[in-house]
Order: sequence, then structure tokens, then C-alpha cells
Amino acid sequence: MIVFGRREFERAIRSGIEFVEVFIREDAQQDVLELIPKAKPSKSQAPFIATVSNEVFSKLMFGDRPDAIIGVAERPTTSLEKVKFASPGFVLVLQSIEKPGNLGAILRSADACNAAAVLLADCETDFFHPNSIRASTGAAFRLQLAVGSSKEIQDWIENNRLTVMTAIVEGATDVFDADLSGDIAIVLGNEARGLDAKWKADSFVAIRLPMQGIADSLNVSVTASVMMYETVRQQKKLR
Repeated sequence: MIVFGRREFERAIRSGIEFVEVFIREDAQQDVLELIPKAKPSKSQAPFIATVSNEVFSKLMFGDRPDAIIGVAERPTTSLEKVKFASPGFVLVLQSIEKPGNLGAILRSADACNAAAVLLADCETDFFHPNSIRASTGAAFRLQLAVGSSKEIQDWIENNRLTVMTAIVEGATDVFDADLSGDIAIVLGNEARGLDAKWKADSFVAIRLPMQGIADSLNVSVTASVMMYETVRQQKKLR
């Protein structure tokens, strides 16, 4: 995976990410240079480190943000079996999300709300796409992340005895009226299609955000953020 930017690079270091290659712009400031010896090398090889010209760096960089360091790093595991849930808390499930920028923004909010984990069901994008890492400001490295099919994730939810709260536009219960105080899984669907039928069981609680204008839905990252913060608000009352 590509880790671009000083902030993301530093947060990757703090999370124990292992680096294979590091490229530094020739005019990098001291605060960037100080990160290099802190980078954990990959188990397979010591990191290749190169200082390159501004012209070369501009061809390596992802997007147009002015920054001075790029790392190529080993991907963290995203095995569902390794995710640990500790009560009280909540997990966020994202089914068929397809835009890495949305995913990264959601991870940033999940980190702020201290979500126990973020699970990608039937994934159509990647936790570690450069846009996702960038939009998460490096929060992708701190969270427990896992990928699986909807069936696998539903089995995991059942094994951990979580109540499923599905975000559906036509949901019967406003999120602010729903009981989010227990151990729950908040499930959101694809940006255009919403949740598949496999997430519309009678045992799941359908929730929605109240809408008072002409728009019939919010961006999925905004919806996820509002629902997570309402969950935190309710769960903190119990502590």
C-alpha cells in the first residue's frame, strides 16, 4: 500500500506498519527527515530509502497535496477472525461501499467515536486505497478493520451477540429514538443502492435519519458519523 504524507506516515509508524520503500523529496524539512529512522522495516527486507528531486517526487505523489514523503508499506491483515469485540461498544458494517474517499471519511469518524471495529461486507473498495488512507488522515492504521461476505459478517455479529441496526431510508425508527445503548452493529449500504435484501431481516432494527428538506438521503459518510455519535452519546450515559 502507498502511504503519502507526513501525518499519515507518522501515524503508520505509531501503529507498527512495516515499510518496504521510502521516498523523500530533496527539500524535505527536518520534521520529515526525523521520521525515517523511526520507520519499522518489513520482515522480508530492510526499507529502500531514496532522496529524489522535486520533479521525480511530483511523479510519485498521489494527488496534488504538497508533501515530502511517500512510503510503500506492508498491508495490515484484515482477517475477520482476528477482530476482538469488548463490551460495551459498537462496530460499523459497510456493505458494498464503493468510493474510497467516503470510506476514508467514515474511518476518520469511526476513530473519533472509538468504534470497536469497521467491517467491509461484499467490499467494492479497499481500506488501504491511497484515497481512503488520505481521507482517514491515517486513522485507517489504528482501527480494527476486517473484510468478509455479508454472511460471514452476520455470523460474526451473531457470535458476538450484537444487535443489528440497519440504516434504511424507509426505516421505521428515527436514529434519535432508537435504543443504541447496548452492544450493536450499525450497518450502512452502497452509496447509490443502499443495503441489499440480505440485510433486511425481521430480527434487524431499521433506523433512519429524519429529513426535513427536499433531499431524501445524506452522503453515507455523514450518515455514518451522525449515527456513530448518537451511539456514543447514548452509551456514555451508561458509564
